[in-house]
Amino acid sequence: MTSVSAWWDSVEEWLTGLSFVPQLLVTLVVVIPLAVLIAAVLNLLVDTVSDVLDRRRFADDDGKGL
Repeated sequence: MTSVSAWWDSVEEWLTGLSFVPQLLVTLVVVIPLAVLIAAVLNLLVDTVSDVLDRRRFADDDGKGL
């Protein structure tokens, strides 16, 4: 864990040493794809949990819900 912390500290120091525009560009290139990936994974997780917990699927005989 110490090596990860040291790596992150060096990345943070490098990023804060840049001027504003390169900071913005690097952050956008990293943060936007990471946020989209996290949102897609969370969406898949919520859909899966919702399908498992959805009681309306079993409310009628044909299994299509109410």
